[in-house]
Amino acid sequence: MEIFGVGTDIIEVKRIKSAIKNNSGFLHRVYTGNEIDYCDRKNKGMYQSLAARFAAKEAVSKSLAEGISRNVSLNEIELMNMESGAPYIKLYGKTFEFVKSLRIKEIKISVSTTENFAVAYAVAII
Repeated sequence: MEIFGVGTDIIEVKRIKSAIKNNSGFLHRVYTGNEIDYCDRKNKGMYQSLAARFAAKEAVSKSLAEGISRNVSLNEIELMNMESGAPYIKLYGKTFEFVKSLRIKEIKISVSTTENFAVAYAVAII
């Protein structure tokens, strides 16, 4: 097992909240249906959960040494939670194919939020 790359991101919750309220396409351009459904159920913590997912997507893209590009799309990176609450990453489409072409076997993710910030750290493992 070897580390391919690491990535981190921090985002202000109010920036995500503003983007969602002021840009009608933002939510569906950035998040998967599963993520939107999960965060909708969070009620009070909805925007913190959405911010955590945004930070995770950015951290994952950075761990691929690519960033958001023609090979990596935000809405093809999904942050999900196991029954225990532990986060994990699921990939789709061209992002999945790109990661497979890099021989990456797994992407580990850690996320944390406060009332005002969300942070994520990703490690791509080959």
